[in-house]
Amino acid sequence: MNLSTYGVARETQLRVLKLLKVAVENEGKEMFNFGYQTMRNRWRKLSKTMSLSKRFSIQELETQFCSFSEKVRGATPAYAWLKCVREEDKDCNAVLHSVNITGRHGSLFGAESRFARLSLVKSDDDFDLLLKRMGTLVSQENNNDGINKIMTHRDEFIGTK
Repeated sequence: MNLSTYGVARETQLRVLKLLKVAVENEGKEMFNFGYQTMRNRWRKLSKTMSLSKRFSIQELETQFCSFSEKVRGATPAYAWLKCVREEDKDCNAVLHSVNITGRHGSLFGAESRFARLSLVKSDDDFDLLLKRMGTLVSQENNNDGINKIMTHRDEFIGTK
């Protein structure tokens, strides 16, 4: 323990200690509920955007019993597996890079290159940007009606409408 604290300011150590004490109050339920709500909302927003697409799909997740909350809850994954459905989109990660979305190649995880993994564990601003850029990709496959529908959904998600 002594060696691991070299170079870390005492003030920083005290702040972290205080944060940890607050986090474990009430068995940490507030912290975990906040995390669950945040990830659930992100998953819903991404799912709604992807539901407007015929070019992309994401995995369907079942509700399961959560032993921490002792309730049946929808899944709130930290990563989304995106599949490029179109035959010409053989490298899904390259498609994402075309609109400056950073994903991870499916092949890094034993999947085909038609898959890419997106991280949903980001700051709110970064997640909103991801959603906006995914909306751009989805809108490219739709006509102007589809574009307007996507932009309306995006604005509702990020609170600009």
